[in-house]
Amino acid sequence: MNRLIGAVTMLVVAAPAYAADVATCTLSADRKTVTVTATNPYSKVMACEVNCDMAIPNGIATVVCVKPVPVGVRDFVMCTETAAEGHLYSRVKGASLNCPDPSAPPPGSKAEADSKDDDDDDAKAEALMQKMQKQAQEFLGRQKQK
Repeated sequence: MNRLIGAVTMLVVAAPAYAADVATCTLSADRKTVTVTATNPYSKVMACEVNCDMAIPNGIATVVCVKPVPVGVRDFVMCTETAAEGHLYSRVKGASLNCPDPSAPPPGSKAEADSKDDDDDDAKAEALMQKMQKQAQEFLGRQKQK
């Protein structure tokens, strides 16, 4: 029983880490090469853009990879970039990822427009409801006067 609880706990803890770890920037031991890898947990090909900010002497260099990531792959090499001759990267300073869920509707799509229309319909329905309640109160007021 304890093993089952431990296994479930590990899965619950590991799942968010897996979801957050869609792409990574890795610096080689010789500090000359950056490798960008990605994992696609989705059931469709994922379009992915990764920007790796690399510290260099006196500044920052950015390694940019844009590539589709096949379905179900782990640690798929999106790109490998070597520093210019005579230069070294000192460390991975940060990364920005743009690897959206391929199943989600794109921003500004019909699904989003329908959602906005739905909000408008709700406002219209609320206004109509208030108007009807006001009419009903006026009707009841007239009935009491008779």
